[in-house]
Amino acid sequence: MIENLFSKLKLVINLTKEFIFLIILLIVFFIIMTFWGHEEQPHLWVIALILFSITKIYFLVSHTFKKLDKLIENNHSFNHILLLLGTIIGIIIISFAIDYLCISEIYPEAFSGIPYNQPLLFRFFNLLYFSIVTFTTVGFGDITPVIPAAKLITVFEMMSAFVVIVFVISKYFKNNY
Repeated sequence: MIENLFSKLKLVINLTKEFIFLIILLIVFFIIMTFWGHEEQPHLWVIALILFSITKIYFLVSHTFKKLDKLIENNHSFNHILLLLGTIIGIIIISFAIDYLCISEIYPEAFSGIPYNQPLLFRFFNLLYFSIVTFTTVGFGDITPVIPAAKLITVFEMMSAFVVIVFVISKYFKNNY
């Protein structure tokens, strides 16, 4: 019982550290981009953001599979795997919301349905909502990417959602049934 609780706590602490590290990286990117002239060289910043997003996706997906293999190998409970999956989904959604915020800062017209003149926090919550809608494949259409870079980042999130949900679940069931 205590060992199971310790194992869950260790998993939560590790995932929290990784989540905080990724979010700090994204916030630092946003701050540097904001103060280092994203208006003068928007294409350069978008390319950097796309490369960062690809790297982030690779890291998150490969890291998820490594952690999942470790959980399955050590016969952890289904609750541990759900905790891992929920945390990774949360990390993906929030990190893509920050990516969208960066794009909307570089190109104010990047998304239709989001007024650029609203405060940064409101824009972030709208883009967080858009990220959740994209990840869950609901796609209401009230917010849509307009420019190619925003569409590309949105596709990255869709692919991440598919890989994480379908392959993680299939890997779990393949190893347990």
